[in-house]
Amino acid sequence: MTDDARLAIEQLQIADGRWEQALEASSFAPPDPEFAARVRAVADASEQEAAAFRFADSLGLGWRSRTGARNMNLSYELRRDGNRRGDPKVWERFDGAVATLGAALEGVALSAIARAFAELADVTRELADEIERVDALPISRRRAG
Repeated sequence: MTDDARLAIEQLQIADGRWEQALEASSFAPPDPEFAARVRAVADASEQEAAAFRFADSLGLGWRSRTGARNMNLSYELRRDGNRRGDPKVWERFDGAVATLGAALEGVALSAIARAFAELADVTRELADEIERVDALPISRRRAG
């Protein structure tokens, strides 16, 4: 195994750890003002995963598909039945990005996984901005908007 391949595997392990930590922090969190920060942490972790998968792909490394990944759920507060503040259209795009990631993880193309994580990073970052915007509104306007 080359040094670059070892480095790529190490980067994937680090990115996976950050991804798991971001999801864990969001798993049983109460609805609170830190929601946007937790969502942003998922976006940052997704971006790191995308970079690690792009690097691994550039080296021609392989991937073992994850059976059932297309049915994956992220943390409770990010699931469809969670307390979703903000624009439903952004949440729909988020759900689509999660589904795309799940489908990519069931395949073997690292490039597809990298693209899916990058898409998830983008929409999740937009979602964090949207949640911050909604949370900054007075409570009476939040219910209406």
